Amino acid sequence: MQSLLAFRPFNIDLFCFGKKFLVFNMVSRNLKIKYRRSIFGMLWTLMTPMAMTTVYYFVFKVILNVQIPHQAVFFLSGVLPWSFINQTILEGMESIVASFGLISKVPVPLQVFPLVNTITNFVTFIFALPVLFGIALLDQVPVTASWLMLIPLFGAIALISYGLCLTLAIFFVKLRDLRHLMGIGLQVLFYTTPVIYDEQMIPEKFRWILFANPFGVAFSDIHTAFIYGRFPPVDHLVITGLWTFAALGAAILTYKKLGTGLVEQI
Repeated sequence: MQSLLAFRPFNIDLFCFGKKFLVFNMVSRNLKIKYRRSIFGMLWTLMTPMAMTTVYYFVFKVILNVQIPHQAVFFLSGVLPWSFINQTILEGMESIVASFGLISKVPVPLQVFPLVNTITNFVTFIFALPVLFGIALLDQVPVTASWLMLIPLFGAIALISYGLCLTLAIFFVKLRDLRHLMGIGLQVLFYTTPVIYDEQMIPEKFRWILFANPFGVAFSDIHTAFIYGRFPPVDHLVITGLWTFAALGAAILTYKKLGTGLVEQI
């Protein structure tokens, strides 16, 4: 069991199990700083997703008259995890560069910073979930056993986000234009991911986009499990699993190839 947890492909402690106390302290510090002198604290995490959900509900339901079961909950169940992804990738991409002052003084593994960023945002995301579930119950969304599938799906999204974070953080040291490119890239990714629309709304000839997207199938399965009360197809879960390993594998290879001497290039 211990060897399984200490995931060290290519001798890289990808999840920093050897520095778990450092990771815990940095996450705790980030959470305290993030909500210091804030009256509403973590409630601010919900403000943007709730505002976006309101806008989408008005546009799709009132203006376009698109009919989706439990539409407000449908939007929020997509927008909330997407907000986590968006914030995690944008912040994580700059996390190594932003921590240069610490890196230059203390020998800290570079992967610590994208990992801490991912965990910090994931904790905030988890704290926001009771609001989502509460609204779902108020809207009379049926509670079924398929809701348990949200655990591996949210976990996969977090792991994919971390893999992308670490890869982009390394490239960001060498190419600062990524800040602008990823702003555009995440917008494209948002609209090609079924965050605010149902998978069945995608024309058959374009359905392949769903599978070519690291988050596409996962978001479709979130709606399937949470809104429709059905277990996702096995092939969907396999594809999400493959994307998870691909994202982490890309991060490992990038770190192995470009991580040496990276501090001197910041």
